[in-house]
Amino acid sequence: MITLLLTKSETFLAIQGDIGLTIKVGLFSGLREDEIIYMHNKEICTNLGGCSCNKMHAFNKSNSLTVVVINWFRGHKKCYFTILPTAIWEQFRNISNFTDVDIDVAHKLTKKIANVMFVELRKLHYNVMRRVMDMNEADILAGRAKSVSAKHYAMYELDKLTEDYAQAWNKFGVNISENI
Repeated sequence: MITLLLTKSETFLAIQGDIGLTIKVGLFSGLREDEIIYMHNKEICTNLGGCSCNKMHAFNKSNSLTVVVINWFRGHKKCYFTILPTAIWEQFRNISNFTDVDIDVAHKLTKKIANVMFVELRKLHYNVMRRVMDMNEADILAGRAKSVSAKHYAMYELDKLTEDYAQAWNKFGVNISENI
């Protein structure tokens, strides 16, 4: 499994352009396809304080990572927040238009070059995170935790989560502080 993850992540990181960026967002965020579209299109709050509005909140951390608080819930599917390399987050938000068509194109490419469906990037992400994070932490990023746990981590443990995130990717030879 580890060799497979290492090989696939290297393949995905080598893809350039908007399609490569879409794949990197899928791989590094661990979000579902509809959550990626939502994250791109949702307005970001400019209030830097403890705001409880319905907009997204993005916090750039000192370790070249950005925590994006999404808080989008549909039925039993939950998306509390994600962590992304800041460079990827900024490039992604600067794309003027992003839809399911972009994900469809990325899916076709990941399937063709690595025999991996785009939706499987979420599983790859989870497996990378589990190499360093405990199950509760990885489950929070995957939207599987209880809201109380997610709120606790969002308020008190973001620095630890971002450090663990960077360490997890580093185990697979990906230095997130480099220009990915």
